[in-house]
Amino acid sequence: MKKILTLILTICLSLSSVLIVKAEDFDTDKDKYIEMCSKPDSQKTPEEVTICKAFMNYMASQSTDLNKQLKEIEAKREEIAKDIKIYAEKIRGYDIQIANLKKEIDALNSEIVIKQEEIRIKEEEIAAQQAEIDALKEKLKNRMITAQKTMRINKYLDILIGAKDFNDLIRRTNGINSILSYDQATLDQMADMIIQLNIAKDALEVAKAELDSKKQEIVNKQNTLLVYRQEAEIVRQEYMKQSAELEAQGNRIAGNLEAIKNTMAEIASKLVEIAASSGFVRPLSGGRVTAGTWHYPASFGGGVHLGMDFAAPSGTTVVAVGNGVILKSVDGCGVGYLGNSCGGNLGGSYGGGNQIYLLTNINGNLYAVKYIHLLAGTPIATGTIVSAGERVGAVGSSGNSTGAHLHIEVFYLGSGSIANYAQNWNGDLAFGAGWGLAALSRLCENGVGAPCRVKPESVFGG
Repeated sequence: MKKILTLILTICLSLSSVLIVKAEDFDTDKDKYIEMCSKPDSQKTPEEVTICKAFMNYMASQSTDLNKQLKEIEAKREEIAKDIKIYAEKIRGYDIQIANLKKEIDALNSEIVIKQEEIRIKEEEIAAQQAEIDALKEKLKNRMITAQKTMRINKYLDILIGAKDFNDLIRRTNGINSILSYDQATLDQMADMIIQLNIAKDALEVAKAELDSKKQEIVNKQNTLLVYRQEAEIVRQEYMKQSAELEAQGNRIAGNLEAIKNTMAEIASKLVEIAASSGFVRPLSGGRVTAGTWHYPASFGGGVHLGMDFAAPSGTTVVAVGNGVILKSVDGCGVGYLGNSCGGNLGGSYGGGNQIYLLTNINGNLYAVKYIHLLAGTPIATGTIVSAGERVGAVGSSGNSTGAHLHIEVFYLGSGSIANYAQNWNGDLAFGAGWGLAALSRLCENGVGAPCRVKPESVFGG
């Protein structure tokens, strides 16, 4: 008998509302939870992440094989962490495989609906055949009962002995033969119907077996899907723990630095005219914060995270947070994936994909703002002077990214001028505030002077 867990998952959505998911809900709405949990954690809400962990445990409790596979993957976590780049490359195709599995599951569900209708029709036909056979049996039974009531030792002998003359004997004999022929024909008909009934029953059993096979195939594919997703999530978590260091190992200095300096020299007269902004503008309208600064949430691996992530639909407009100039722009990266290094090869930050670096003055203070993972074709060009709120790009998923989002970092550079800094920038893509784990030693909130890293939440809100 299938074990039913008494699992109750309680998730606090707010101070006043609570969502309760029971194990029976997982079983009843399995397809809904499979759909939810087949997405990367980076594309789920925190509540969905928690629900999916409980759903994974529930599914594992229903399958010894799935439970074994999930435990084997978890046991490989240390090995994965040591060879993170290899594993990141290995799972590149998992999202495609998961999407294909979902299509196969949908196709099987459609086949199951057709097979269930076929079984329903067969059951109705069998019921109708059985009713006809039962009617014939009842008819023959009634004839036998009638014969037993009206005839003595031998009904046929009694009829023949009662003949008045030879002609009457012939007539009675012919009548008996007619009765016997009728009964035999009925028996033959019933025998044939029973044969056809048994054939129909055999076909029904075959159809039911095929239905069970398709249902089991769905279960197997669902389990495979969950295994892929779990391995992908473990790899992603371990990669995120190391992502800041991996970025630090990549390109640190902007490519084409001489060209950038030449551009800044050409627009020097315009740079001095840029007015200071009175405050920071939020970089995009809406968007859900999926990872804050300075560490990823535990569900993301808990590694160092030097910026703030806003999840938003691909193509969502990204704007300048203040008046300023684009110091560096990188474009040319397609849709990324975990471990994608694109960006560094184009003279920008390793794994940052399409990116821009805005130099801005807010209330007399100089800041640099780093926008990464932008949509291809949307970052505005190096040397473009922008006003606060002006479009500078669009949300994408380029570089080391598993879902559409904007990653933004803020650097405090002191009280210098935009024109002076832009023309003398040394190309450091971290603006002197450090890389990787070492960057945590240069946080403005800890009283470190310029250059230092500003927590984006402190200027953009949560």
